[in-house]
Amino acid sequence: MSLWWSLIDRPTFSPGSLDQRWDVVIVGAGFSGLWSAHHLLTADPSLNIAIVDSSHVGSGASGRNGGWMSALYPRSDESLAQTSSASEIAQLHAELRNSIDAIGEFAKAEKIDCGFSKGGSLVIARHQTQLSRIRDDVDEHTHLLSADETKARINMSGAVGATFTPNCARINPAQLVLGLAQSLARRGVSIFENSPAHIGMDKSVEVDGKKLDTQIVIRATEAYRQRTRELIPIYSLMVATQPLPQEVFDEIGISENETFAEANHLITYGQRTPDNRLAIGGRGAPYTFGSKRNLASENYKKIHDHLRTMSMSWFPILKNFEFTHAWGGAVGITRDWSPFVRFDGTFAELGGYAGDGVTLSYLAAKTLSELIHGKESTRTHLPFVQWQSPTWEIEPLRWLGVNSAIALSGLADWEEQHRSKPSIVAKALARMMGT
Repeated sequence: MSLWWSLIDRPTFSPGSLDQRWDVVIVGAGFSGLWSAHHLLTADPSLNIAIVDSSHVGSGASGRNGGWMSALYPRSDESLAQTSSASEIAQLHAELRNSIDAIGEFAKAEKIDCGFSKGGSLVIARHQTQLSRIRDDVDEHTHLLSADETKARINMSGAVGATFTPNCARINPAQLVLGLAQSLARRGVSIFENSPAHIGMDKSVEVDGKKLDTQIVIRATEAYRQRTRELIPIYSLMVATQPLPQEVFDEIGISENETFAEANHLITYGQRTPDNRLAIGGRGAPYTFGSKRNLASENYKKIHDHLRTMSMSWFPILKNFEFTHAWGGAVGITRDWSPFVRFDGTFAELGGYAGDGVTLSYLAAKTLSELIHGKESTRTHLPFVQWQSPTWEIEPLRWLGVNSAIALSGLADWEEQHRSKPSIVAKALARMMGT
């Protein structure tokens, strides 16, 4: 169980019977499915909507992630520019920034105590090669900090500089996803937990062998979609400390609840939780042959040990305190790292957030609602709309390629740290992954 779920009581939902006529059936009770229902109902409160999930609300990445509500997008602007205009790319980033505030306002209005705190985000360089690399990220929304300015915000060991953006909030994601589900239930949405659904070749939905009667189906399963080459599960793991006394934060900073990460090629991330722990995560667990989800990869001891060691190298004072939680989960990644929102008139799907889904799912779902309602807007022309990524390679090429990329990301970090030059491996890896 993630730290986030351990801090809250999880209610059950009593939706009644699936045996009725539905306007919309949504498969998946994570952020994608729940925000889809939210936006559809906001546009038309009369809709009769069912959400079905094989487990419980937020059981996947929505209740296990790092709790970053960021304006990050998985693909670079350079990559997006191959198929999208400069104005569409600028609109995408503006919509993501606005979505952070919209979610915060929703949580406040619904009295969802998810610890929302928009303190911004820091990416810290601990050697000159990292510092040189993060300079490329500076723009009107991202500022470069000197070593002293960095230390004033976060006293990370060895920091030589950082970038800072105000466009990020920290949350307890499980509390947000649960509060969103409860809000929908109050508005008349029927949420069926522990109800495995099968989407057939004809795009119909079956639960317990019975086809549901619905006009529109939305697939919102992200990394929990089985036997597909369109999305693969990549694992992010996390550890969390015990609640820390104030003197720890007097030393390490992040007094504004900034989220933070080291400027590594192998992704890392952290936050100060609402109950004053540090929750720190990263990638590195192996991909499983055949894109099967694997509980062993979600609880990969080697990576959990590495995350604890990394945390103490960042903040040596943590050696005096206990790490009480360790967990992990899968995120869905397409071959070109592009999210997607698609609708053909009766069947819709959204996902592919590559770990940036807390905010992006809100925007994707809002866009999908406009597509379903036939409303044209600036959102319906964003880069992810009707996007079809190339499929991943067949096995064993996929297994070899993905696990090689994970290993090479770690090697690129080692190379930069010890050679004090930009990584040759990282350049080759970026070309290989198409990001």
